[in-house]
Amino acid sequence: MSAVSEILDQPHHSEGDHRPTPRSPRRRRVRVLGGAIAGGVLAAILLMGIVPRVAQQHRLTAAAAAVGVTLPTVSVTTVTRDTSPSSVSLPGALTAVQTAAIYARTPGYVRRRLVDIGSRVRAGQLLADIDAPDLDHQVAQARGAVAQMRAARELAQANLVRWQALAADSAVTAQELDQMQAAFDEAVANLNAAEANLQRLMQLQAYERVLAPFAGVITARNVDRGALVGPAGGVSETMPAGNGSAPGSLFTVAQTDTLSVYVTVPEDYAAAVAIGKAAVVTVPALPGDTLRGRVARTAGALDATARTLLTEVRVANSTGAFLPGMYAQVGLALGPGTPPLRVPATGLVIRGGPPQVVTVGADSTVHYQTVTIGRDLGTWVEVTGGLAQGVHIVINPAADLQDGARVRVTTGR
Repeated sequence: MSAVSEILDQPHHSEGDHRPTPRSPRRRRVRVLGGAIAGGVLAAILLMGIVPRVAQQHRLTAAAAAVGVTLPTVSVTTVTRDTSPSSVSLPGALTAVQTAAIYARTPGYVRRRLVDIGSRVRAGQLLADIDAPDLDHQVAQARGAVAQMRAARELAQANLVRWQALAADSAVTAQELDQMQAAFDEAVANLNAAEANLQRLMQLQAYERVLAPFAGVITARNVDRGALVGPAGGVSETMPAGNGSAPGSLFTVAQTDTLSVYVTVPEDYAAAVAIGKAAVVTVPALPGDTLRGRVARTAGALDATARTLLTEVRVANSTGAFLPGMYAQVGLALGPGTPPLRVPATGLVIRGGPPQVVTVGADSTVHYQTVTIGRDLGTWVEVTGGLAQGVHIVINPAADLQDGARVRVTTGR
């Protein structure tokens, strides 16, 4: 058995067995070391690609978290009252305090024309003469009729005196005396009628002299010598010289030493306008020149459609530099009262609805507040409702600022 075992333990080599001989321990160690180096290189390559990505991911996550907790910064201002002198500026146009279109009351031909456009005239100054021969003959005829009626009255009076004496002696009847009295009364009435007709014709004859009704300047002249003129509006062969004259008029006279400006005061300021209140009139065409005047009168009632008060302001124009028809701006002092609230124009939010402002509460929370706007003062706007004094509002609010959001506040103007 031992021999057989020894034989079996011996390595058996057959012809077809080509297995290599076992390697030495040194070669195994080299192989293990190479594998370890390759694994290290691979691990280094993996670390170089993954670690930066992980770090970047951590940074992005931290930045997103920081953005989520950062509050928007807003600049705020405090709502105050406008303590500057309160006034309102309204547009208007200068007009002459008096303007009259002069017509021919007497029909006839213009004998003389003594003035032209731009002529300054006095009250009662002769402007033109009218030749009316027909009227002159009518006056002469009326004078003759008056003389006849006066003679008839004197005869009737003498007859009445005689019949009264006869009646005292009962030489005539009472009926005959009454007839004489009636004849005398008729003669007196006829004389009165004739004298009235003479006065009428003489008054028409006086209109042959066209006079200025007041002192002023001739702004239009529509006739020349030889033109046939007639009663109001009846003018033929006119020669227009001036714009804006009434049709059919001979002249237009305007008093320009005093000017009027009519303005329409909005309802919000109507209660502060009173007769005698000071006003300042400026004309853009004459920069630097101003006229100081006062409120002469008001309509006393608002226009039912426009809700405005028609107001007349009168100003002196002694130099004549200001001309009727010029565009003007009238500054009306509104007088004492509660100063209005004002906010910067940059604090308004207008997005397709009523104007709003963004208020900031004590807890740094913003809210949108609807307000009522008064006068626009350029960089400032008056607020007449919806806001209280001392409230903080946001200047230039961002379009994405949400109602109820918390903000970080910085002080603006």
